[in-house]
Amino acid sequence: MMIAPSILNANNLNLKKDIDEAVAAGISRFHIDIMDGHFVPNLSFGPQLVSDFKREFPSIKSEIHFMSDHPDDLVPAFVKAGADSVELHYEAMSEAKLNYWLDYLADHHVAGALVLNPDTPVKVIKPFLGKIKQVLVMTVHPGFGGQKFIAESANRIKEIREIAGSELPIEVDGGINDQTIKLAKDAGANVFVVGSYLYEAADFASQMQKLERIMAS
Repeated sequence: MMIAPSILNANNLNLKKDIDEAVAAGISRFHIDIMDGHFVPNLSFGPQLVSDFKREFPSIKSEIHFMSDHPDDLVPAFVKAGADSVELHYEAMSEAKLNYWLDYLADHHVAGALVLNPDTPVKVIKPFLGKIKQVLVMTVHPGFGGQKFIAESANRIKEIREIAGSELPIEVDGGINDQTIKLAKDAGANVFVVGSYLYEAADFASQMQKLERIMAS
């Protein structure tokens, strides 16, 4: 079980302080949302952030959630910047393109993962199971933080666990808090992207401890 805080919800003007606080609380992986303003109606970070992050925190994993349908220039740029894993949306490109980029990531020793939007049938993961290191299940519609967890997501997680087996990590992203993390965990998820619940609290470490107790129960 692992929590990956979403940098999107941290304070951009105090980003290093917020990352330091999370690392002190035991975080070993950060979820970095890359939004291009086209695939989703929002903009976020570029490769320089990842490069700076890895320079300052070389032992902490950078997980890149790639919300873009223009991978040709951007995926190589983030790999060069030091991404440890890259998550690609099924909906953003053809299956042939997905296969190409998953192979590219493997060739560059970067873990590749597949992301599914809430309305995408879970069976689409089947052809990619031999290439991916993780499935990310969007439990909100992508593009903005602070949304409410979609209740039907629990059934989708269960279906993916049945298809993928017990070994493949299933990550969930969107509306994760001290209530919904239990729903996702009981359904079969074991990696949890948490944003607002952690970063809007007065005490990051205390919120982390609450989630860790739930994960351990």
